[in-house]
Amino acid sequence: MGSVPNEAYDVNETPKAFRVAIIGGGICGLSLAIGLLKHEHIDVQIYEAAPAFGEIGMGLTVGPNAQRALELIGPETEAAFTRTKTPNLWQSHANQYTENRVGTGEHEGAIIAQQKNQTGMLSVHRARFLEELVKPIPARLAHFGKRLVSIDVNDDNKPLVMHFKDGTTEETDAVIGSDGIHSAVRLCLLGEDHPAARAVFANSVSYRGVVSMDRAVEKVGAEYAQNSMMLCGPGNAIFSYPIEGGKYSNIVMMNYRTPEWTEKKWIVPTKVQHLRNLLEGWGPTAQGLCDQLLDAPELSAWAMYDHPPAPFYNKGRIVMIGDAAHATTPFQGQGAAQAIEDALVLKTLLAKTSKVSEIGNTFAAFDQVRRPRSQRVVASSRESGNLLGMQLPGVEGDIGKMKEKLDTRMHWIWHRDLVAQNEAAVKLFLESL
Repeated sequence: MGSVPNEAYDVNETPKAFRVAIIGGGICGLSLAIGLLKHEHIDVQIYEAAPAFGEIGMGLTVGPNAQRALELIGPETEAAFTRTKTPNLWQSHANQYTENRVGTGEHEGAIIAQQKNQTGMLSVHRARFLEELVKPIPARLAHFGKRLVSIDVNDDNKPLVMHFKDGTTEETDAVIGSDGIHSAVRLCLLGEDHPAARAVFANSVSYRGVVSMDRAVEKVGAEYAQNSMMLCGPGNAIFSYPIEGGKYSNIVMMNYRTPEWTEKKWIVPTKVQHLRNLLEGWGPTAQGLCDQLLDAPELSAWAMYDHPPAPFYNKGRIVMIGDAAHATTPFQGQGAAQAIEDALVLKTLLAKTSKVSEIGNTFAAFDQVRRPRSQRVVASSRESGNLLGMQLPGVEGDIGKMKEKLDTRMHWIWHRDLVAQNEAAVKLFLESL
């Protein structure tokens, strides 16, 4: 079910210095909008293609860097997360992001690694989290049924003109593309024929389902069902963790050996026997997880795509963020996290921007700070998939080598100093004026 905003802010009608159009009202776009609302010199408008705000998908892991970014954006985003988060249910697993175990073969059941951080695994249900993010957004700022087609760029700081599929046009001073992996803003920036204009298949497919926790405990036992766990084996991995306060288990089976995707759609129904074949020879825990997936309503196969690295994230007063800029595979749980980091940096920069003529500098500073990190995350996520699927060259199924990599590979992502990242962006912006 989609969400519509409420009149929750008493917005002071102070004259605005410039107008910002956020294209796309997902987690990234709404987080940015909330951060900008407190800055009275900015006129923020959100243009969403759907008839209401909504999220596709089920569980969403929120790592330490995303948690910190939500806190820094503002109390509203932090509260949205606090109201919807679910931790591991056992105190003994409180600081565990996930426990990786061998799913098949002579070492079946052996613990490979226990990835830990200060807050452990915290997850949200995408739709519930989005519903909380919608609440602070004044209704008059949201425009639905607005699918962007093109942008007319004018010189001399004149307004940009956005053209929508419904035949309407709107003027703005800045366009922020938060319109997801199929981004129209990305196409406007890079051009239809650019090799990085569209996402590419990542040779991976996931099979996702949400089942009752009672059913999960029945199939795999309480400790496994009620905490974040990952089964690893040649070509496949199965990730499961509690959501919705522990009422449900979110299960994702990932296959890393799909050479091509020939379906027109990225999400298609799948057959029971196909999953059975993928897990042939795997142990009872894997089979129990598979049984749960087969019980889940509308079991589907999700093709995994990511973006080739774009040479830039902005041109002048147009910028792309989140999945529009750096869509990634989910093997590090960083798609939404990097989008929220984007929102934090851009909110911080726009707060320092005082007039239309500075917006190009603002977006250039954002590009300089965020593009290297976010594109490195995209590349390392593919590597993580190969590691979890026991097919990373030089590691394969060597448990010792897997542990060595898994123990520390997320540290550079989780422990980034986000205040310092903001300060670096602001410094670049001010130096460019």
